[in-house]
Amino acid sequence: MKLKETMHMQMKIQYALPKLLEDEAVASDGGGVKLWVSDMCLHNMAEQVELLLLAKEEGVLAPNAFFVLTLKCVVGHSKLAYDAQVKKVVDKFFMDANLDCVETFHLFSNRSGERTVIGYIK
Repeated sequence: MKLKETMHMQMKIQYALPKLLEDEAVASDGGGVKLWVSDMCLHNMAEQVELLLLAKEEGVLAPNAFFVLTLKCVVGHSKLAYDAQVKKVVDKFFMDANLDCVETFHLFSNRSGERTVIGYIK
């Protein structure tokens, strides 16, 4: 089942952002993407956050949009190393954006080096 407001864009973000900006529902006043879910595999996990901030800056996200990001650590072999890397990115994220209710989880379905970050971006 697919909700009419749901759009899965199986493409690189460079191609998705312009398409979203062309979408009348996104461009309309009060419109915008209300839920941003991203599970990209990037070697630099901070890019995942930078792309969310870019979407906000470009006007793609609705006010107080909810986000779900999977950050993938590619360096290290321990829970402590992964947790520290994610914390560093999330802490920087807090300084760069107006966020609320941000939490980090290691979900059952996450691999050992993956952490899921959720919250609201205003």
